[in-house]
Amino acid sequence: MLDSFSPPAPADGMAVERAALVKSLDMGALWQSCSSLISKALPCHSCSLLFDIDGYQPNQGRHHLTETRDDGARLVTSLDVAAPYLDANPRIRWYTFSQIASQDALASERLRAQNPTPGWRDFIHLAFWDGTRLEAVLSIRLLPEHTGLSEPELAFLTDLYTLLDASLHRIRLLESDRVRHKAIEALLYDLPIAAVLVDENLAPSYMSREAKRVCRLWSEDTDRNGYLPRALEAPLRRWMDGTPAAPPPPGNRATFTLEHPRRRGQRLRLEISSSPANTSRHAQHLLILAPDGDDCAQVDTDSPRVLPLLKCLSPSERKVAGLVAAGMRNDAIAQQLCRSRKTIESQISSIFRKLDVANRTQLARLLN
Repeated sequence: MLDSFSPPAPADGMAVERAALVKSLDMGALWQSCSSLISKALPCHSCSLLFDIDGYQPNQGRHHLTETRDDGARLVTSLDVAAPYLDANPRIRWYTFSQIASQDALASERLRAQNPTPGWRDFIHLAFWDGTRLEAVLSIRLLPEHTGLSEPELAFLTDLYTLLDASLHRIRLLESDRVRHKAIEALLYDLPIAAVLVDENLAPSYMSREAKRVCRLWSEDTDRNGYLPRALEAPLRRWMDGTPAAPPPPGNRATFTLEHPRRRGQRLRLEISSSPANTSRHAQHLLILAPDGDDCAQVDTDSPRVLPLLKCLSPSERKVAGLVAAGMRNDAIAQQLCRSRKTIESQISSIFRKLDVANRTQLARLLN
């Protein structure tokens, strides 16, 4: 029995594939290394990894044929043949078609309905569980001429189960983190906050929509796309060079008021804070960019009342609304934003309509 078998050390001939399986960060890489391992170790006809299982119905799968065949092979995409056996044997780690057929007289009939001429003799299923929920099944179909598993083959399957179980658990956690991060990024992207996350080399890993707009205003033709404008990067590097070599303490922050080196009157308030989880190799810093002086709209962007209102506006309209709320006139706003007065007037009309206000005074009261 596989569960009671004590495997010897795995063969060195598969060390590269085993290492790749352990290091896999997504299902594509995991399946590539897993199918390569199986092809080397077992005389299999084909194999599949079925996952994202609802009940016993896989919603996703990866498949591999060991060679081009003309036997009319159909790759399994369901667990209909095994479903009654799984019901009767909850959380079982492995089973074969022979075991299913010995307990279920209808198993062969269900197999023929799924594939009348399978082209293989027996299958082995390795079942992986997340608590009581079936998470994934590795299906390995053996060649017709293969009548039994040798000790090395049993040892391989035992080792493969341990490796694949740990890898699936890791990838499930990584995918959960990716989904959560994408949701947070999508939320932050549309908020009227100019936020930038940079690493220890000041390379941005995330920029909100408003931050991209601010960076465009401070960029010049020689600046590289996807990087901070040099007018912002230079003072930040001076600050970084002045900090100790050890990771900054949690909450460490600094605030600068910058003036563009070649554009008089263009100023920016920049706040940089260090992540509490910083290490010397993986430092992360959060930048908050805000226009300073005449640019600075006196709007409390953290107010639960104001945030939903600002989300009704486009990023450009938010800027104009903030400047109007700060008391700036149309000519000054047009000059500040390098737009025509007619464009500003059109945007203000749109802002009034979207926020259901009649004049500048009402807008200021609404946002301040």
